[in-house]
Amino acid sequence: MKQLILFTRSSLNSISVLSIIFVLMLLLSSCKKENDMQDSTMKDNSMKNKSTDSMQKKMDKSTDNYKNEMMDKKMSNMMNKMNTMKMSGNTDVDFVNMMIIHHQGAIDMAISEFSSGKHDNIITMANNIVKDQQKEIETMQKWLDKNKDKKSQDSKDNGMKLMESMKSMTNPDMKMTGDADKDFVTMMIPHHQGAIDMSEVEIKYGTDPEIKKTAKDIIEKQKAEIKQMEAWK
Repeated sequence: MKQLILFTRSSLNSISVLSIIFVLMLLLSSCKKENDMQDSTMKDNSMKNKSTDSMQKKMDKSTDNYKNEMMDKKMSNMMNKMNTMKMSGNTDVDFVNMMIIHHQGAIDMAISEFSSGKHDNIITMANNIVKDQQKEIETMQKWLDKNKDKKSQDSKDNGMKLMESMKSMTNPDMKMTGDADKDFVTMMIPHHQGAIDMSEVEIKYGTDPEIKKTAKDIIEKQKAEIKQMEAWK
C-alpha cells in the first residue's frame, strides 16, 4: 500500500512538473508570438512611414516643378507679347510699351516666388521687385496715356534695336531645377539684363527727357539687383 502511495505521489509530482513545463512553454510561445507580431507591426509601420515620406517628397517635388514651370511660362508669355507688339516708330513710345509688358512679366514671376520660395532674402527681393516695378508701370502708363499718339521722325531701325535688345533674355540652355529660389534667380538675371539693354537703347535714341530718366533709373536699380542675385548664387 505504501509503495502504491509513493508511486502515486511520484506520478503526481511528475505530472505537476510536466504541467508547469508545458505552461511555461505555452507562455514562452505566446510571448514570442506577441514579440514577433510587435516586430512585424513596427516593420510594417516603418515601411508605411517610409512609403508615405517618399510619396510626400515626390508630391512636393512635383508641386515645386509645376510652380516653376508656371514661372517659366510667365517668362515665355511675356516674351511672346513683346515679340508680337506693334511698333509705333517712336522710340520713347515703343520703349514704354515694351517696358510695361516687361515689368509685368517680372511681377508675375516674383509673385510665384512668394508662394514657393524658401529663402527670405530672395523672397524679400521679389517683394521689392513687385513694389518698385508696379510704381514704374503706373508712372509709364500715365506718360503713355498722354503721349501714345506722339509722332516723331525716328528711324524704324530704332524699333529693331529695341527688339534685338531682348535677346539677352533668351537662353535655350536655361533649365528649371525644381528649386524655386534658384529658378527665380536664374530667370530674373537675364530678365533684368534685358531691361538694362532696352534702357540703353532708349537713352541713346529716345528724345523724351522723362522717359530717358526712367531708363537711367531702371539701369541703376536692376544692375544692383543683378549683383545681389549673382552673389546669392
